[in-house]
Amino acid sequence: MKWIGQHIFDLAVRIRNKLYDASGSSGSPASSTIVDYSGSDTGYAKTLTTDGDTISWVNATWIHDQGAASDTWTINHNLNRYPSVTVVDSSENVIIGTVNYSSPNQVVITFFKDDDTGLAFDGKAYLN
Repeated sequence: MKWIGQHIFDLAVRIRNKLYDASGSSGSPASSTIVDYSGSDTGYAKTLTTDGDTISWVNATWIHDQGAASDTWTINHNLNRYPSVTVVDSSENVIIGTVNYSSPNQVVITFFKDDDTGLAFDGKAYLN
């Protein structure tokens, strides 16, 4: 049975009576550490997954920071899948764009005004 757990803050997970920390190390509760991801600046949240024999930590989300205003955002996320995408401008308003999945690891988002001209802005894209 596969177990998947999403976390953002301090985490230690018991799997089959063993305690695993964020590096995938196992040990007794006395020797294991809890890892704090609340201050992470990697752009990733982590997912712990196991098939019952092995465990691994994989990147579950990607946050893209588009610092320069542009009407086309190319995002290399390396999630190896086709994630959902939510885009916000620098004022945290949700902006709707045309999402094109170039590959399982790249998304290109294009933004248009009502008159079909480009809409350049800066902000963030959240990929899940």
